Amino acid sequence: MQVCLFVNSECNARCKHCCLSYSGSRDPEDSLKIVKQLRDNRHKVIIAGSEILLNPEYLKSYQRAGQNYLLTNGIILDRDKATYDLLRKHGIEELGLSIHFGIQRDLGSVPEDLVVRVIKESRRREFRIKITTTITSGNYSIIEQMCEKATGLDAYMIQFFRFVSIGRGNTRGELALSPEQVDEFFAQVEELRKKYPKSILEIRPHGNFGPRPGSKGERLAKKNRYCPAGKDLVVIDSQNRVYGCPFCMSPENVIGRYEDGKIVIERGILKGKRDTCIAHLLI
Repeated sequence: MQVCLFVNSECNARCKHCCLSYSGSRDPEDSLKIVKQLRDNRHKVIIAGSEILLNPEYLKSYQRAGQNYLLTNGIILDRDKATYDLLRKHGIEELGLSIHFGIQRDLGSVPEDLVVRVIKESRRREFRIKITTTITSGNYSIIEQMCEKATGLDAYMIQFFRFVSIGRGNTRGELALSPEQVDEFFAQVEELRKKYPKSILEIRPHGNFGPRPGSKGERLAKKNRYCPAGKDLVVIDSQNRVYGCPFCMSPENVIGRYEDGKIVIERGILKGKRDTCIAHLLI
């Protein structure tokens, strides 16, 4: 099973679209212990949180999990360049940073010029860069411009996440994509993949868009096997509560607990419905 271990909820930004709805932080040594337990039980572990670099001690857990990438908003890296040395020391080779093209200011996210500055400095230090972008009703039509900017910043990948009306985003329902806008988004991706080979830019929609027409995902959806949440994927928060995926970490969606080194699943999700992303089925 793939296990996302969330270690903290603290952040030095307050983006309006943030989907995380849990709170609390683990002691870094406790995180390290749990990673070891999960690995010993042959689970694949992914460390995550809000802004991890607020406590660099968590980097020990990344190293123990064998995770060579980290997601950050860039604020600490921009302020304290010595943090790069800590990342290298703990085996981090790739950084994920968010640029929400066209809507950065509207989402109250970290200023784009700061993120660009961090990306350029990170590339100068030979870190690989993945750009993550939230797609909403306000920017879904400019995917080509996004890809052009990503290649200009020497990112190897741009990954698109569909806006979800959960967490702080539950008051921004107007940003949600209509089915027609999702179709147009996928059409743009298909054309741009012809323009940009993977060796130049990997263009990757996240699974929370739901199955793409004609894809393996669509074939899985027809067999009710598209979404892995709660089956092949679980999330553990800082209070040892277990959820199906990072997009549904709210009290009503708890499906179990982590106890004495074991993941205990106490209930299923939506009676096993898996024909699209569970985040949109739960809203």
